[in-house]
Amino acid sequence: MKKWMLVISTAVLFMVGGCSFLEDTSSTLNYANDAKDYVSEAQKFAEEIPPLAEKAVNDDEAIKKLEQKLQEMKGKAEEFNQTKAPDIASDVHDQLVQQNEKIISGIEAYEANIKDGSFNPETLKNSELFQSIQDVSSIMKQIKELGQ
Repeated sequence: MKKWMLVISTAVLFMVGGCSFLEDTSSTLNYANDAKDYVSEAQKFAEEIPPLAEKAVNDDEAIKKLEQKLQEMKGKAEEFNQTKAPDIASDVHDQLVQQNEKIISGIEAYEANIKDGSFNPETLKNSELFQSIQDVSSIMKQIKELGQ
């Protein structure tokens, strides 16, 4: 009888431990997918904004669209910063949050330039905003490793 109790207790412990492992794995994969989606959106933003900024120099509709895109990206960065990362991804998440803070401040600076009429599409291309997006993109390799 004692042997059966020991076997059953051991089996229960393995199942409980296995559930935790599965939850951690699922959480890590979900985070990796969310992070990949976010980085893809940041890369798309980096591709769309320079031509839109060029067009916005002489086009009021393009300025409105540019402001909308800047606001959307700012919102996505802020939202991603609130994402709960699993322990295994905390270093990667911290790196992304640091870059997102730079992206957010770059967007805010560019929005201020638009409001005061001093925005220049060339300064946008060489800004900390785009450097930070490139840095976020370089973190993609680490994110892919989480998903494997």
